[in-house]
Parts: sequence; structure tokens; C-alpha cells
Amino acid sequence: MYKIFINDKPFILCKTEEAASFSNELEVLSHPNPAFYMDWIRAIESTHHKGTCVICDEPTELFEKVKSNFKTIQAAGGLVFNNKNQVLLIKRLGLWDLPKGKIDQGENKYESAIREVEEECGMKELTILDEYPCSFHTYKLQGHRFLKQTFWFKMQSSFQGKLVPQIEENITEVKWFNWDTLNPGALDTYQSIREVLYAAKKIN
Repeated sequence: MYKIFINDKPFILCKTEEAASFSNELEVLSHPNPAFYMDWIRAIESTHHKGTCVICDEPTELFEKVKSNFKTIQAAGGLVFNNKNQVLLIKRLGLWDLPKGKIDQGENKYESAIREVEEECGMKELTILDEYPCSFHTYKLQGHRFLKQTFWFKMQSSFQGKLVPQIEENITEVKWFNWDTLNPGALDTYQSIREVLYAAKKIN
């Protein structure tokens, strides 16, 4: 199964047995002609659309076709936990988010994830413990479509210094949240980030 967020709305490619949990919420296309996948994407890009679940025999094959119409950007970030079982969130452009950023040339995803957290939050002493499922979201820039694939890591930190938001990246606040009581559904955030938090809660 693949879940891509388009304008913060889900575009899901899955097999029949995976579709049951989405059928009551989204438009469901059962084994449609894959030649029209860009029409589905353009429909989701409209403001009134809630998202689409496409049932297909080969989700990976269809995903690769969809991907070919976007410029792919790879990014990495982290869910950082301290010894109080708190998780670190940042406020970017008025919404809560997770620290992440583009993988630079010559970096691997692990190095990038640590660097981005350090830069965006002003902290050190980070250790990667585990890897969560990656996320996908799209955006448009100067008339081009981009697909961002973000690799997510569970991190631990004993850092006790002052957290410093990276203002030049539109980050205005860095804050620890109690992980046990954090409700992703009530958080003022992007749906794609909400999904990452839900997935992490299931794994943890």
C-alpha cells in the first residue's frame, strides 16, 4: 500500500484486502483504468475533494507511474524522545510539525536526519534507535509538481540545554510534549504529520 498526501488529502494505492478501512471516508476507485491517474490527482488538488483510494492489482507498479510525473525529493527527520518520555515538536508556519529537511548531496538518510534536527531545534546528543515508515506528500512550485519522500527515525537525546528554533526555516517554537498523552487527532498539524505520529504510537 502507498499513501501520498496531496494538498494534505490522501491518495491511496492499495489492493482489495487493504481498502476496507478507507471505504467509508474516501472516494474509492475499484480497479480503474490506470491511464487516468493524473486526472485523479488533479481532482484531489481541488479544494473540495477529500481524497481517493485506488484499488489495483499492482500498487507498486501504479506508484512508479505516478512518481514519474513528479520530481522526487528525499528528506529525513526524526521523532526525538528524551528520558522523560517526551517527544519534540516544532511550530513551522503556525502549525506543529516534526523536524525534517532535504537530504544533501553526499549525505545518507541517517546523517541528514540528525543534522536537520540539530539545525532546526538547536540541540545535540542525538542517537538513532529505530526507523519508522517513510511518508510521501506532494507540492507545486513554479509550475512543477514535486513528490517528497521523507524517512523518519526514532531518536533519543539527553540534551538539557536551551532549544533554539531555526527562524530562517520559518520555525518559531520548539517544545517537548508528553508522548503518552499526546493526541495526534487534536494537534494543529498537517494530516501527513498526524499519520506519522499515529504510526509511531502503534509501533511504540
